[in-house]
Amino acid sequence: MSAAGSAYTDFNTLLEEHARRRRDKIFIESPDQGARITFGEFEALSRRFANFLAAEGVRPGDRISVLAGNGIEALVVFWGALRSGVIVNPVNVEIREKHVGQILREVAPALVFRSRELPGALGALDAGGARWIAFGAWNAPDPPADDLFARLRGASEAPVAARPGRRDWSLIDYTSGTTDAPKGAIWTHEAYYAMSESPTDRLEITEADTVLDYRHFSWSSPQILSLGPTMLTGATLVLARKFSQARFFDWLRDHGVTVAVGIPTVINMLLARPVPVTRADLPKLRFMTSSTAPLSMDKQLEFEKTYGIPIVQLAGGTETGFMCGNHPGERRLGSIGRPTLNMRVRILDDAGREVAPGEEGEMVLSGRQLASAYWHGPGRLVPIPQDGFRNGDLARRDEDGYVYITGRRKDIIIKGGVNIASLEITNCLLEHPAVAEAATIGVKDDIYGEVPVGVVALRPGRSADDGALLRHCHEKLVAFKVPAAVIVAPAIPKNANGKVDRAAVAALWARRTAGA
Repeated sequence: MSAAGSAYTDFNTLLEEHARRRRDKIFIESPDQGARITFGEFEALSRRFANFLAAEGVRPGDRISVLAGNGIEALVVFWGALRSGVIVNPVNVEIREKHVGQILREVAPALVFRSRELPGALGALDAGGARWIAFGAWNAPDPPADDLFARLRGASEAPVAARPGRRDWSLIDYTSGTTDAPKGAIWTHEAYYAMSESPTDRLEITEADTVLDYRHFSWSSPQILSLGPTMLTGATLVLARKFSQARFFDWLRDHGVTVAVGIPTVINMLLARPVPVTRADLPKLRFMTSSTAPLSMDKQLEFEKTYGIPIVQLAGGTETGFMCGNHPGERRLGSIGRPTLNMRVRILDDAGREVAPGEEGEMVLSGRQLASAYWHGPGRLVPIPQDGFRNGDLARRDEDGYVYITGRRKDIIIKGGVNIASLEITNCLLEHPAVAEAATIGVKDDIYGEVPVGVVALRPGRSADDGALLRHCHEKLVAFKVPAAVIVAPAIPKNANGKVDRAAVAALWARRTAGA
């Protein structure tokens, strides 16, 4: 179920309209840089960048890669290229260096733009012969002559002629690679517009909002939850370099944030070391979101009780955008919400039939916001099915259309022929008062073929051994779902996108069984 979204508008036209209608309104604030830029200033700077690309021989449909931390500079490159019809490949510089090199070789960009703040080794990676252009601060008074922003001072200020079409490609985003190397997904301009429109509609984001994000801009989630909605509406974006527990509430207060982006890891960190802040101290804050990974009901309730800040859950992926989301005024605990504006969600059984409300099945997605294909290099694309993409999530739907994730098809543990959802065990472990984070994997077993094993990280100042955690599971779960073992670790291994690194969790178990 879904509704049709609005007609597509290209980003060049949007930027021009913002410059006309809200020239002096703040578009982006960078707490780390102590800088801000208005819509008028940003439009002019990104226009010069678009014209610079053309002067360098980069044409609509060509590709560029961007290696940088969060900041105004990175977004000038990001939006300046998109408005000119050039395909943008934002690279997560927090992933392994070998994966950065793999991405650059696959994308084969015409140009690579690199922040001078990054380690020099990244600038020495093989990018298939692409030219590299370094940049420092956009507002530096005397940048080096070869710096991008020094060169932009002499770039043309003429209007950007390009008007990217609906079917033109916009972005090559790489998935988080939780179990293997990242995969590149390519989006059309219409898909990126629709991906941004869906959470804008569901969360009722308007130009009156100020949205805080701190996740790396190369993630698809901030692109469609903060970058895209602020561009569509003319809202203000507060973009920090990374999450800071010490500064988080100061950002909310000092910048008048109305929508704070969150992920379960951040919520858990704020619970692990609570500070004396309530919603009354943050009068402009409407809510905080949670996405990218499951958030247990217990953690949501505890956070809302501790801080008085409502959490609005959504769910999506690089290939799909946000497929479901709660409305801030119609939240349902434990649910990822209803299908979003530009997404159709079906829940099917193994025979391909829609299941009844309350029954579990696999999510099958379609709609105008789906990515087009997986990118394996120029001319090497693997199409993503537009009439039914299976993202691997298992779910059920209630009578009112709210969707509940019950697990991952590939994370199903088959113990003696019986299916066990690892998410159920993970949620059980998270209910223990000493547990901050948890994950569950399946490991080989001589008798059952496979058995579940849990890994937990404890809250600061709390203690629990494996025996106590297993007793807790015995009290909460039927016997055959109780994990064979629970490991207490300093932290749950995660990848650069904040998702559980299941291969690293499995390695923890392997070291434990080997006596390491």
